[in-house]
Amino acid sequence: MLKFIIFFSVFILLATGAIYFVFHSHFLKVAAVDIVGSLRAEEIKEVLIDNLLKTSKIRSWLGPENLLFWPSKISNIPASLYWLSGLSLEKNWQEKIITLNAKEREPWLLWCLTDSGNCYWLDEQGIVFSSAPEAEGFLVSKVSEQGDRRQLSLGQLFYDNSQFAENTLEIIKQIKNSSLAVSRFSIENPNLEELTVETTGPKLYFSLRFLPQNFDKVLNDLINRPNFRKLEYIDFRVENRIYYK
Repeated sequence: MLKFIIFFSVFILLATGAIYFVFHSHFLKVAAVDIVGSLRAEEIKEVLIDNLLKTSKIRSWLGPENLLFWPSKISNIPASLYWLSGLSLEKNWQEKIITLNAKEREPWLLWCLTDSGNCYWLDEQGIVFSSAPEAEGFLVSKVSEQGDRRQLSLGQLFYDNSQFAENTLEIIKQIKNSSLAVSRFSIENPNLEELTVETTGPKLYFSLRFLPQNFDKVLNDLINRPNFRKLEYIDFRVENRIYYK
């Protein structure tokens, strides 16, 4: 019986010491939380801490000032930080510093809903991440969409149909990589699922339902033809066919 009491007492002392070490020891106290790669550091920190508190009861006991509160990596970026394309975490145990490396989405395409006057920035993956002022000229690639849509959802693809979105982005990407000078990308009737490209040469017509076969090679071959700028239009809207005038 005496041995049991001694063993139990030692266990309680060790457990108490362990709990004190985990929750109150300065050895696990965070010295700083640094956010690199974004000017919206406080917003990132606040949202991430709130998200981590909701995912674990133990974390709510530890608190963000404890090194054990912070995970070894960020599995998913919180939905409200939709303007970030990447977020990683580094934990320096020796210096007791948490470093969050943020990567913001970069403007790649301006998408304007002409009937509502709302414009948005899209990144190269087609994610809508910010409202934007309308722009004119050749410096900014812009798509003008007519129709009933009044707004786009932040943090989402610009189209609900992911295949249409993928095809649209690839067509625009190939044209941007070519030597064509584009004055306007437009979707005049969303129900037709077509994209019109106005250039300093002929107009180009595309269906958003498919990608033209070997599009980059075909486009470069057409551009290099002597009579290219004399053409009125080139129509890619029929699969595996090209019509021009």
